[in-house]
This record gives sequence, C-alpha cells and structure tokens, in this order.
Amino acid sequence: MSGYDAESFEAAAIAGDWKAAVAVLSRSTVRPEVMGALMSPDAHVEVVLGVMGRPDVTPERLAWAATFDNAQILGRVVSNPKTPTPLIREIRDKVADRDAPIWVHLREYADRVLDRIDRESGLHGGR
Repeated sequence: MSGYDAESFEAAAIAGDWKAAVAVLSRSTVRPEVMGALMSPDAHVEVVLGVMGRPDVTPERLAWAATFDNAQILGRVVSNPKTPTPLIREIRDKVADRDAPIWVHLREYADRVLDRIDRESGLHGGR
C-alpha cells in the first residue's frame, strides 16, 4: 500500500515535477525553503496558480506571479485583494498595447478594479 510521503513529494516538486508541486502547495503549510524553490522564473503555470491560490499568499508572491507573461496568471493577480494597487497599474500598463481580445479584457478588468479601489478609498480620479 502506498501513501502520501511529504518528503518524497517535496523532493519531486523541487526537482521540477509540477504535479508534485501542486500537491505540495495544497497542504496547509509549506516550508519556506520549498516555497522558495517552487517560485522559480520558469515555474509551470499550474505551480504559479497554486502559489497564488494559497490563503497565505503575500504581495511579494503576487509580484513574482506578475512577472509571467500569461493572461490567466495576470488576471488572477489583478483579482487578488492582497495585490498592491501599483502592481495592478503596472499590469494594466504592461498589456496596454496588446490587441488580442484576452489582453483587451485584462486591461479593461484592471481598469474596473482600479476604479473600484478609487471609489472605495475616496480617491476619485486619483490614479
């Protein structure tokens, strides 16, 4: 009978197995050194989404995710309430000149999120 061996999954995740990484990220706690190893510049999209989906996601981890040129990832960064407003602006500006529909939708969504932040903060037109 085989069971879940946390150390084996961590080792596989660190070695680049994205499915093992997603399993590790689904645990309630992830050791900082494992999290650091999973947050590589070439992480699989599912690993990036797994990092962002954690309840303990930080603005620093969201900033790391924002380095990926992927509309799904960037949309999740924009939609996360822990994302700093300047990062949302940066993402909006980064995709401003892209004409493909997915990028247009992302830009419009970022604008709506920024408008909501302005309304809720009382800084109307403060962008």
